[in-house]
Amino acid sequence: MGMLQHDRIRAALREGHTEIRVLLIHPMISGRDENKVPADDAISPPHFIQDIRCWRNGDEMFAVKCGPATAENPYFSFQLTEGESGDKIKVRWVDNIGQKGIVEVMVK
Repeated sequence: MGMLQHDRIRAALREGHTEIRVLLIHPMISGRDENKVPADDAISPPHFIQDIRCWRNGDEMFAVKCGPATAENPYFSFQLTEGESGDKIKVRWVDNIGQKGIVEVMVK
C-alpha cells in the first residue's frame, strides 16, 4: 500500500525577500488523455487546479490561474518582497470540481 502524500510548503528569508516553495499533490488531468486502464478507451474527465492564492499574515499577496496543461503534482516557487522571520504564509488551491487544499508555514 502506498504512502498518502500531502501538499508541502517551505518559506525562508533570502537576501531581503521571502522565498516560498510549494509542491501541490494533484493529478492535473487535462481531459484530453485516454484513461490509464487499458480496457477503457474513454477520455478521462478534466480535473485540474485552476486557482492558487497566497497570504502573508492574513494579507493576500497574489493569485495564480492555472489550466489543464499544468503538470501533475505541480511545484511552484515564489518570492515576496521583504518579510520577517515568524511571518505566517498560507497557500490555498481550488480545482475545477471544487476540491481545495491549504498549506501553511511560518517563515524561518
